Amino acid sequence: MKLPIKLLIVATAISFSACKGGDKKVENAKTEYAEASNDEANQIVEYNNVLVAYTDKNNTYLKSMESNVQRIARGLEQPNNQYAFIGIITPFSVPHFSKSTMKPETPPKVLSGEDQKFFKDNVLALNESFEKMKNTYKSLDDYIKAEDFKDDKGVKGKALVDSIYAMSKTYYKYDDQLLTKLEVIGDDAERIILKTHPLKEYIFAMKDDRKAVADFNKLILESKNYKVDEAKIKTAYTALEAQNKKHTEMDAPNAAKFPGKDDSFKRFNESFKEFLIETKKVMRDAATSGKITENDTENLIRKHEYMRTSYNSFVD
Repeated sequence: MKLPIKLLIVATAISFSACKGGDKKVENAKTEYAEASNDEANQIVEYNNVLVAYTDKNNTYLKSMESNVQRIARGLEQPNNQYAFIGIITPFSVPHFSKSTMKPETPPKVLSGEDQKFFKDNVLALNESFEKMKNTYKSLDDYIKAEDFKDDKGVKGKALVDSIYAMSKTYYKYDDQLLTKLEVIGDDAERIILKTHPLKEYIFAMKDDRKAVADFNKLILESKNYKVDEAKIKTAYTALEAQNKKHTEMDAPNAAKFPGKDDSFKRFNESFKEFLIETKKVMRDAATSGKITENDTENLIRKHEYMRTSYNSFVD
């Protein structure tokens, strides 16, 4: 048993926030913030960056904790193995530092009252879930260090492991709700800020690619029987290939005007191509076995994470 697989939500840190926008109306707007002023849009973008950085920090800790919990769970099945728990390093949660005066639990007042409440409530619930997991893991860590599993044959340890798994589902529910909503709001605000930016076509091409890959990964993760879902997965994959081909064929940014951006854009398109290559292997194996394994899904999510890293390299 493992912690729930964390799909990489497409919300990400947004740069170029100091740019001046043109006409503030945004085509194909998804929210009421499409007609916000540049100052209001920048506040929304700043909050986006603060919240994304905060959840990224939490997820770094949880990945480390997950590895330990898996090892402990295996060790509790063979408690007489003297090497079962050797080398487990307690994960460390670093304090959250931000240059911004904004806090994750205090959304800007430029958001509607309803949206402010949404973020406040969900950040509070996220924090409570995170702290409960940390405290429960501390109890598990103390239990293993004291070798109490020798007294109760691992009963309490297994119960603590199960509690962490259950808590992680709650945590990721709030995490996904927050970042899904944030992505929609942040996208409209970003389009205001970048409306006259000379690199906007590249930025939005990459954002669209990352969104398409996130949707594809969600389709993969939710598939219970590959052969039943094979047709729609193949259709989605073909659309991804076409999208990658279209953006790869775009002329790269002018290297003289924007040093380094041409190579950054090419690296992003290459990271997308690497995702497609990995996906093709996963689909081929699944066509035979009838299922997509957790390991396959995690590989695809890691490839998507690399796309985000490449995107950030371009906008930084």
